[in-house]
Amino acid sequence: MSQKLSFALDLKLELFQLEELPRARALSESANGVLYCWKTTGIFNWLEKGISICDVMGIVILPQDLPEQIDLPNDPPDSA
Repeated sequence: MSQKLSFALDLKLELFQLEELPRARALSESANGVLYCWKTTGIFNWLEKGISICDVMGIVILPQDLPEQIDLPNDPPDSA
């Protein structure tokens, strides 16, 4: 029987801009990693496996065998 589990990763990530994609791709291949897009919309943040340009803040390299999408903490609300 499968079950959902929560997990946390304590990784130091380098955030690549979209124009740095060739460098990120080369580093990912040499480290046997996977490219994820750091996506953001409104206050919500998440990592999504693969490359796209929609709602992307940047690109990070993560280890293999992680989920297709990884939720990140939301931005704190604006103090008015």
